[in-house]
Amino acid sequence: MTRQPRSRPGTTQRLLALPAPAPAGSPSTGPVGRAAVVVNPAKFPGEQALARLRTEVEREFSRLGWQVVSWSPTTAATCGRDEARQALDAGADLVLVAGGDGTVRAVAGVLVGTGVALGVLPCGTGNLLARNLGIPLDDVAGAVRTACTGVDGAVDVGRLEVDRDGEGTAVEQHLFLVMAGAGFDAAMIAGAGEGLKRRIGHAAYLVSGIGALRGPSSHLTVRADGGGSRTHATRGVVVGNCGRLTMGLTLMPGADPGDGVLDGVVLPPRGLVRWARALWSVAAGPGATQRLLPRLRASGFEVRSDVELPVQVDGDVVGRARRIRLWASPAALRVRRPAARSSRRHPQGTSTPPTVRLSLVS
Repeated sequence: MTRQPRSRPGTTQRLLALPAPAPAGSPSTGPVGRAAVVVNPAKFPGEQALARLRTEVEREFSRLGWQVVSWSPTTAATCGRDEARQALDAGADLVLVAGGDGTVRAVAGVLVGTGVALGVLPCGTGNLLARNLGIPLDDVAGAVRTACTGVDGAVDVGRLEVDRDGEGTAVEQHLFLVMAGAGFDAAMIAGAGEGLKRRIGHAAYLVSGIGALRGPSSHLTVRADGGGSRTHATRGVVVGNCGRLTMGLTLMPGADPGDGVLDGVVLPPRGLVRWARALWSVAAGPGATQRLLPRLRASGFEVRSDVELPVQVDGDVVGRARRIRLWASPAALRVRRPAARSSRRHPQGTSTPPTVRLSLVS
């Protein structure tokens, strides 16, 4: 990707103290690269925990010869977007995000197309992007080392178009890196608030999911743009760029964040027996998942529902809708990841929905 020229940081930007210039005539030992850190302070229990994180991150960057050009906490209003723009203005070669998947998604939306690499320091509950890319969890130094010494994987970016009434009168677009969904998974995420996640961790989704199962089933029609369609009685649909969940579970075994297509599953309709079998199939492994959960695979989908359903992107609920469209922008983002797990390279993607072929595997 072509690197775009950037302006220098403004006077209001929060900068770290940088090393003094070397004396005249001394050999140049410039930094390996310039890093900016975007951190979500809501993920840390108090200022002392955040200060400890900053100390450890700065120490590791310094040890590896990198210059940290900015440290920017997010706010509820910016969610990381403004902080990512500040990082670009500061001339960063790498933007390290310390937060959950939602903060990573917000920063990624700014970095798409810039050629600047995204690094991930997992600090959320799910940390699904990090899990799928093999980025170290619960290891600050390890995540920083991966950001500094890993390889740039060409990662696809998922695009979601939300049509509130299904008639095109209230449409908005969102980006996702991990998964988007309509129905059960969005209701489950909505019910697992930050307070509950802080108290019981991943189990918050299990508690919320039990409550979400009480909701009604719907009829979803899934089709390719300009192609055939299939209608399902279901509790919802999940479409993803990545397939791994928490606790070692894999919902979409064939999903690859760098293959240029999206994978998905159609969830069962209401019924305890069907859901028990579906959960067992996910836990049992790829073969069982394919038999018991209808699977989707394409570069794009359109999903229509007979009722309004809640919609989520990368763990953030974005409202309710009767129609959504999803498509992949291949290789649209550079993400720093361990060398052994680098993705296959694909051409730079576009941000407009392509004509697609849809494959549904029962």
